[in-house]
Amino acid sequence: MSQLQKSAEKEKPLLSEAAKRKEKDLVTKEIEKFRGSIQALCRSALPLGKIMDYIQEDVDAMKNELQTWQNENKELEETLWKEQGITDGVVEPLKIELTELDQLIKDEEDKIYTKRANVLR
Repeated sequence: MSQLQKSAEKEKPLLSEAAKRKEKDLVTKEIEKFRGSIQALCRSALPLGKIMDYIQEDVDAMKNELQTWQNENKELEETLWKEQGITDGVVEPLKIELTELDQLIKDEEDKIYTKRANVLR
């Protein structure tokens, strides 16, 4: 073999070993990067997990509160209708009386106009 071939064969393992070392360093860096990402994910997920423990309690409390407000709304609506009926019952005779008074006023005004017309003749 020529000397050029021998030196090329010696450099091959060196290049191969340098490439392996470089690749190993890249893999190590990437593993560290993944490790950091996983740790950050775990730090973020822990509080979320604790919150998830209380979600059902909060949902139950909100359902109970909604039921309470719906019941109160129903009761107040019934009370409103009862009061509206009472008010209508009280106001109806007053409306009738008002209509009668309006008619009396109109009749009196007609009498006044008739008497004025008789006086002016």
